[in-house]
Amino acid sequence: MNKQFHFIPAIIFLLSFAGCQINKQEYSIDNYYHDNQKDTLLVNIVTYIGYKPTLTDYQTRHQPEHRKFYTEQSGRYNIQYYYISDDSTHYYYLIRPARSPRGNQRGVGGRFKITAHLKLYDFEEIFNTPVLPEENLIDIGKILFHEMINSGNVDKYSGNIEYIEWPDDRLKYDRIKNEWRYDVVE
Repeated sequence: MNKQFHFIPAIIFLLSFAGCQINKQEYSIDNYYHDNQKDTLLVNIVTYIGYKPTLTDYQTRHQPEHRKFYTEQSGRYNIQYYYISDDSTHYYYLIRPARSPRGNQRGVGGRFKITAHLKLYDFEEIFNTPVLPEENLIDIGKILFHEMINSGNVDKYSGNIEYIEWPDDRLKYDRIKNEWRYDVVE
């Protein structure tokens, strides 16, 4: 009987490990795009959420002469989770560079629509996590990503500063300028 008790935890461990692998694959960008498309899509996302070139604003950042700038940045971004809903909304969660005394990475989740040529429109960042170690960003991101694709938002976690740094009571996302701002009126 003692052998049975040692066998059961091993089975539980293997089943839970297999479940984690299936969930990771379920929300993989690889399910939707090949390498060149993934690269193009990532650069297009970075054009919205990355650092803008000097003297560029929300209206000029998409100009073709800035493409190389965003392409160079995109190597520091990683699409962790990706999902396309039945209504063709693309949901993303990626890990991006950050500048903070606490670390150098944060998670970002949002959604957009896409044209046949991988051009994004109706883009929105839904949340930014605090700066954390990558393994924490992966775990928190999975929770927030599930909530975002199931409910369309992460309001359930609003105010939980361990999960969401923005939006908060001061910083909101401006859907016209596609950037986080302190002057957005809801």
